[in-house]
Amino acid sequence: MTIRKFLHSCIVMEENGKRVLIDPGSFCFVENKITPEDIGPVDVVLITHKHPDHYYPEALKRIFALKPFTIITNREIGAMRSADGLTGEIISAGDVKNVKGFEIRAYEGVHGRIPTEIPQNLAYLINGKILHPGDSLTVRGVPAHDILALPITAPWLRLVDALEFAIVQKPKRVIPIHDAIMKDFMLERIYQMCHAALEKEGIGFQPLLLGEEIEV
Repeated sequence: MTIRKFLHSCIVMEENGKRVLIDPGSFCFVENKITPEDIGPVDVVLITHKHPDHYYPEALKRIFALKPFTIITNREIGAMRSADGLTGEIISAGDVKNVKGFEIRAYEGVHGRIPTEIPQNLAYLINGKILHPGDSLTVRGVPAHDILALPITAPWLRLVDALEFAIVQKPKRVIPIHDAIMKDFMLERIYQMCHAALEKEGIGFQPLLLGEEIEV
């Protein structure tokens, strides 16, 4: 399986010629560094929660125009998705779906505290290899996995809590996500702190540049 990052929390996994896209939200495109078409055609789309930096129907429609895909979302987003003219399937915590050759396991992940309504958030484990928790550091009961996509900057997040979550999960490697809101000079410093803290625990830390791909 290969993993490619497209800014903020948006990543693409590819295996056996099929592609899964997670959270192509508005922050991916706000600075015009990429377009939805740059992500390319995909087979499955997973959305963790309804915030616009994760769920952005305008981008989804443009990607769908490249190739029809299956959207898998929680029940809260499902209602929004239908109103936006997007079809798909509902998944709940504890469910396992096999779609286009991918095993997708959903886990409850309470969204970090913010001074507004807390949305329903699901974490996804794909093919037993990579965990994407959305905007949550409370996901529990996930079996051992190679890659954790770890949120590292957010209004709801302390970096020490994110690192403690990673240490509990014990992946082989961490890919930082949810980091488009941070200026580059500060992001470099945060990456350095993450690397130092996780290295002590035997966990690799691997930031990905825009469009950069790794094999897992």
